[in-house]
Formats: sequence, structure tokens, C-alpha cells
Amino acid sequence: MINKKDEQILESFKHIVKGLSLFLGPDTEIALHSFKDPEHSIIAIENGYITNRSVGSTLTEAGLKIVNELLSKQKDAIGPYKSISPDGKILRSITIPIRNEKRKIIGLLCLNTNISKFIEMEEFTTGFTNFPEEKIENGKLEKKGTTSLNNLEEHMFDEVLTRANSKGSIQKKEKNRFIVEELYKKDFFNLKDSVDFVAQKLDVTIFTIYNYLRAIKNRRGGKNGKKHYRKNP
Repeated sequence: MINKKDEQILESFKHIVKGLSLFLGPDTEIALHSFKDPEHSIIAIENGYITNRSVGSTLTEAGLKIVNELLSKQKDAIGPYKSISPDGKILRSITIPIRNEKRKIIGLLCLNTNISKFIEMEEFTTGFTNFPEEKIENGKLEKKGTTSLNNLEEHMFDEVLTRANSKGSIQKKEKNRFIVEELYKKDFFNLKDSVDFVAQKLDVTIFTIYNYLRAIKNRRGGKNGKKHYRKNP
């Protein structure tokens, strides 16, 4: 049971519930539980439509398990963890115990964020950024499987590296120049942070890559040179 002083501590958290709601927005439910009456533990709640609860609602069965974990392990918080709302929404949740001066748990502050829309967006983005890799060779448009924007640099570099390795035993500098020029032909250096990427792969400085690119541009008389050799912002 909790006493009057414990109730005052819990009462002081009600304005925090409101403040967190204003800050986190309508997709996060903030619930304040009191252990005075476990059957009607919620004494303040914002955005309760996320779990279809209101003031006077009880602690869920999952909530009771979390309380047992808090009691047994003396944790300051449980989570973030994945939970599911009654209507099937995927939630990112955290449960924070509220203790009195004797470190006894007298209530809980629980946050549940509906992340279903973010998961749907991620699925859309993943699908949208997976595209057939189109390449023109011998005047023909060829499609070679699928790749994603995140793997594009790796894919292009590995392709050129394989060609460089097939040339047999050549000096490292010559091999590096070959790789840079082949990547240049593919407009690789239009990609963000591409110079840094190649420098790390070849274990050289970015200035070495810039020198290779400058030499390529000069040799080509400025054709296709534009600003390929400049580091992307």
C-alpha cells in the first residue's frame, strides 16, 4: 500500500505527463500508474487512444510482469521494448518506476509510441530505393539484378576491383590509378563522400585520390571533368 506522502509524489508527476505529451506529440501515449488501487491504476494519461485506455483503467498483464522484473532486479527503467496495442499497433515502449524516499516503487510512468507508420515508411523506402541497376554497354541498356542506394558504392567498387585484379600482377599505384579511372568513367565520384570511400578502400589519403582525378581530367582535356573530383558536401 502507499501512503499520503506517496500520493503527493505521484500527484507531482501529473504535469510531467502533460508536458511529455506536448513535446512528443500525438503518437506517444504517456500513462501514470499508482499502486494505491491496482485495479484502477491509471491516474493520468495523455493520448490514451493509442491503447484504448483512460483514467481508471487497470495495469495490463504485461505491465504486471514488468513490475515483477523491476522489483526483482531493482532497475531504474525497463526498455525500450516492443509491445502491441489491443488493436494491433506496434509500439516502442518504456516503463519507468516511481519510487519514494525509501526506494519503494509506488507507481509507474509508461510511454508507448506508435511506430507502425514508421515501419510502413521504412518498408516503402526500402522498396523504393531498390532498383534495377541499369548500365549501357555496347549501345545497349542492360539490367543486372537489383541493388539499393546504400549498397551502390560497394557494388560499383567491387565490380571495378574485380576487373583490376584480373589484370594480373601490377604495382599498387598502377592498380589504384586504374581503379580510380574506371570509377571516374562510371560517374562514381558524383556520389556523396565517394572520395573518402575510395581512399579508405585503397588505404591512401584523399589527396592521393584528388591527384589521380586531376590527372585524369587533364589527360581528357576537361571532358566529363566538370566537378567530379570535388568532395561532395
